[in-house]
Amino acid sequence: MARGAEDLINQTLVGEAWSNASLAMLVVDDDGHYVATNRSACTLTGYTHSELLKLRAGRDLAGDEASKTIYRALQREQRMQGKKLVRRKDGSLLPCRYWGVRTKVGRMQYFIMMLWAQSVEA
Repeated sequence: MARGAEDLINQTLVGEAWSNASLAMLVVDDDGHYVATNRSACTLTGYTHSELLKLRAGRDLAGDEASKTIYRALQREQRMQGKKLVRRKDGSLLPCRYWGVRTKVGRMQYFIMMLWAQSVEA
């Protein structure tokens, strides 16, 4: 198989995995804007994809002061994980676990965040 075809298949499969992942996944740019989300992020937050792309990390979905600091801390750290409250579109607060990693594409810095609802016993 030609290298170009392999790359296209790989990109398609990764895109499908991202879109259909059971974890909420969000990508944040260096200015704090959400630039990519998946279906699970919409389900978890109650926002549509278009609505999420208009929100800011560390502000709009932050359910408490500690959650607001996660975005700022990730700007200094390579990886982070822990617990946070997510403010849903309806105003309710949802306890979640998160894992985030800082990465670069060219000269642009991005933050990839994965969120999942925290079980009651956790």
